[in-house]
Amino acid sequence: MKPRKIVAQTNSCTELNLDFIEHDGRFFLECEGRQVDGSHQGFATSKLINLMCLPFRPARQPRIIILGLGLGHAVTAARESLPQEKASFVILPEAAELANLISTNLAIDPLDDERVHLDNLDPFTFLPAEFAASQGIFADLDQLEALSPKNWSITSPNVLGNFQERLKTGGLLGLIANRPLSGLEKQLRNSGFEVTTDFAPSSKKSKKTRTLYLARKGHYRSKH
Repeated sequence: MKPRKIVAQTNSCTELNLDFIEHDGRFFLECEGRQVDGSHQGFATSKLINLMCLPFRPARQPRIIILGLGLGHAVTAARESLPQEKASFVILPEAAELANLISTNLAIDPLDDERVHLDNLDPFTFLPAEFAASQGIFADLDQLEALSPKNWSITSPNVLGNFQERLKTGGLLGLIANRPLSGLEKQLRNSGFEVTTDFAPSSKKSKKTRTLYLARKGHYRSKH
């Protein structure tokens, strides 16, 4: 068995230790010894992003906000799903150095697109008014839960209310988790979302599924 190699170590925005690891040609991101992403584990994320982006393919300037970079699965899928020149993909990374590690080490750089923007905010900050009327917001809840401060919870009315305010009517909130989260669907509906759920394998060959939440603010009607 080939050994694991710690390529680099850094700190998250919440002052936790992050290890960027290579093993047998694959890369992994670990927080305090807990794996939070792998370079081969983006299948379910890609499915959810594709569902989120589908209604906005006719839009001229769709904006998708991605809370946490991970190993770039979400932004890769968003770039493929929305090819229009004026689309924008705003990432709130969990560590300032993570983008450089990904661009330097992965065979295909998910950030190599001038439509990708790395924001100075972290994924646990309330989204400011400048993000109002966004088409989509995406978050991997297992990644965020591993890194989150103690006072942060996805089911908080304040957190979900902020997402609801920053989406345009018809905008979509996409959330993904390793297992269904108790109370999340109810809180999403209480926050003004229409919710559907689905399941998808974490990787093409995996028997483990991830839970996909797709929450819509009202009904989207393209003006373009």
